[in-house]
Amino acid sequence: MMKNVKFECLSVDWDDATVRIRMSDGSASDWDRDFQWCDIARVCFKDEGIALADTLFVELRGQKKLAVIPMEAQRGTEFLDELVKRGLFPNDAFAKAIRSVTGGTYCWPPIETPIPNPESPIPSR
Repeated sequence: MMKNVKFECLSVDWDDATVRIRMSDGSASDWDRDFQWCDIARVCFKDEGIALADTLFVELRGQKKLAVIPMEAQRGTEFLDELVKRGLFPNDAFAKAIRSVTGGTYCWPPIETPIPNPESPIPSR
């Protein structure tokens, strides 16, 4: 899990075409990202149990580095809802992920191996 970050200072926002991840306190950081909805190749929800923030990992076409969105980020849960609404993380995957408290990883499209380090892409089949 990511350390030394106050997730409440991280925000995710979007419009019809673009998703933006920013530090809401105005500071520039490695967390700052923009990407297009159409570039999302895979979404994984990592359950961190009851003590830590669950995390979304978004694999983007043509990029090696994953977009990482802690659920505790501002609008993090709304972003997950938007992924479901857009069909990028179907209802059945969402239902399994949201009920998990044992540290599972739930991906769509599914993969057979767990998520790697956020600096490298999610492995494909």
